[in-house]
Amino acid sequence: MKIILPFLLLLTVSQSTISQDYSIIHDGLTRTYKLHLPAGYNPENTYPLVFSLHGVTSNGFQQELLSGFNSIADQENFIVVYPNGIDATWNIASPAGVDDVGFISALIDTLDYQYNINLNRVFASGMSMGGFMCYRLACELSNRIAAIASVTGLHAFFPCNPPRPVPVMQIHGTADPVVPYAGVPSTISFWLEHNGCPQEPVTTDFPDINQEDNSTVTSYYYGPCGDSTEVILYSVTNGEHSWPGSFFILGVTNQDIDASMEIWHFFKKFDLQGSTGIDQAIGDETDGIKVFPNPAKGFFIIKLTGDFKDVPEFRLYDAKGQLVREIVCNPGEEQHISCTGLTHGLYLAEFRCGEFRKTRKIIIY
Repeated sequence: MKIILPFLLLLTVSQSTISQDYSIIHDGLTRTYKLHLPAGYNPENTYPLVFSLHGVTSNGFQQELLSGFNSIADQENFIVVYPNGIDATWNIASPAGVDDVGFISALIDTLDYQYNINLNRVFASGMSMGGFMCYRLACELSNRIAAIASVTGLHAFFPCNPPRPVPVMQIHGTADPVVPYAGVPSTISFWLEHNGCPQEPVTTDFPDINQEDNSTVTSYYYGPCGDSTEVILYSVTNGEHSWPGSFFILGVTNQDIDASMEIWHFFKKFDLQGSTGIDQAIGDETDGIKVFPNPAKGFFIIKLTGDFKDVPEFRLYDAKGQLVREIVCNPGEEQHISCTGLTHGLYLAEFRCGEFRKTRKIIIY
């Protein structure tokens, strides 16, 4: 397996982007973790919390570098925590042994007391064994974990019967030599059944942006499911046991997507009640631009409320970059865009107004 560790990268990382080390006592053990607060953190505000769990033989510091979540946290305004497992492992299945589920729950309480966490928006992501642990958290801590995302880790905890649908994202390489891809279908099937999802996915091939990484990505979107949740599989053709988009090249590491950014865009749509209503489409509350619903079926709506000096235009591109819709926008009005004639899949929505450009992804099913 080809491994490239860009140590020189560490020399360019500013102190503000590096997390701090902390510890708590849980179940008689000293448990350690690294914590990153977003730039401009204000103790008067509440913040979403993202767990990023390392793989076996790894640790929180390495997971911090591998995932690159800190820079996303600064942009998107959430707190990210990198816990350390005992002896660099997680208890992913046994009812005995180290109480990692209790540790994660206690850590949520600790961080909420110290930093004012939005307890409806706590999420778990992880690499390899850390991904396996995320599935255990979805089973046993679904009252606290709003959604999970696993990179190269599978569901191995049974019995599992959480009292609510849990949004799940799985990212996995088809050539993974450590956790074989053969286990992915059963993982996805379990959560489709539990969440009450459609059995047929919307399939999208991502553009092969980096043709030197020897891999491509296809997404399989299952939704909407119960409580407006979703299950999404990112299948990395020829990908190995790696984190797509990472600077750390572990075997075949896809560079067409940024796994951490895809995970956050997935997480931000959910809370403990299901969908937050936050569209993964154009803009946010401050943009004066909105596209909804996302995912869309039959039609979607665009609405502009901002102050635009020039006439804004809306363009929709398919996954191959072909222009499939184009209209002149009428600020202040809701404009319905028909999906008739469009195949199911991922599209890029773009607004243009003078020098202004805003793009986001939208799923049509």
